[in-house]
Amino acid sequence: MTTTANSEQATERARVHYNSENARNLYEIAIGSDTLNLGFYEDDPDRPIAEGMAKTTEWMAEQVENLNPNFRVLDLGSGYGPAARHLAGKYGCHVTCLNISEEQNQENERRNRQQNLDNLIEIVFGNFKDIPFDDSSFDLVWSQDALFHSDGQDRVLEEAYRVLKPGGQLLFMDILQADDCPDGALKDSLQRVNILHDRIGSFHSYTSKAQSLGFETINVIDKSHQLLVHYTKLRDSVIAHYDELSQKCTPEFLESSKNGLCQWVESAQKGLFTWGLFHFRRPE
Repeated sequence: MTTTANSEQATERARVHYNSENARNLYEIAIGSDTLNLGFYEDDPDRPIAEGMAKTTEWMAEQVENLNPNFRVLDLGSGYGPAARHLAGKYGCHVTCLNISEEQNQENERRNRQQNLDNLIEIVFGNFKDIPFDDSSFDLVWSQDALFHSDGQDRVLEEAYRVLKPGGQLLFMDILQADDCPDGALKDSLQRVNILHDRIGSFHSYTSKAQSLGFETINVIDKSHQLLVHYTKLRDSVIAHYDELSQKCTPEFLESSKNGLCQWVESAQKGLFTWGLFHFRRPE
């Protein structure tokens, strides 16, 4: 199979997963939020999952230099749009959401109207390996725990560099594999979210690619210890809500999700999964 065909299949798997009613019901019941990124619990280990997720978004936004209403922001893999609403609502900037799931995009649009933010948020269906915008269009490219779905993270960074204005910032967090993780060691865990490619990004792969493109490094922050906390909480929540979830999810999906989350926790305990923030700047 060609590289292009493999890439198209990876994109389609992500689209199918996030269009799934099973997945949406699991997130709503087990998490109680429209946010799908990992959470922060450093200052409060008992913080509910939904609050932990929102805390991550707030912390990320605080890392952006000089974030203001004049910013044009591109949110890659925006999901239901919680980060876009935070950025538009608190900072007044214009946000373009680029996302592959039609179901999520429709819900994102509904929530933006509900919160009177649709004038600041644009939603575009598309793939972040082929960003449908002109060169030098954005002040900030942002992403939260979405790039690992792609089998071409190098291409995503190339596209981010292209669409950033000189001086623009790339800020993202992503689920990673350890730099020394053996090929295939995360295969079973990643299948839970319909990811079949052999490797995902790592601290080394992202930083080295960014440097090769000419990005200046502002900061790289390792938050791997929070990944284990988050997925332990999520696994426990799915188990606690199993009976309720069984009324809304198919038995095959629910059992696969529970087993998959157990594998994520086990892999995190072994140090195979990592998580961190990357903050780069395109030179002036």
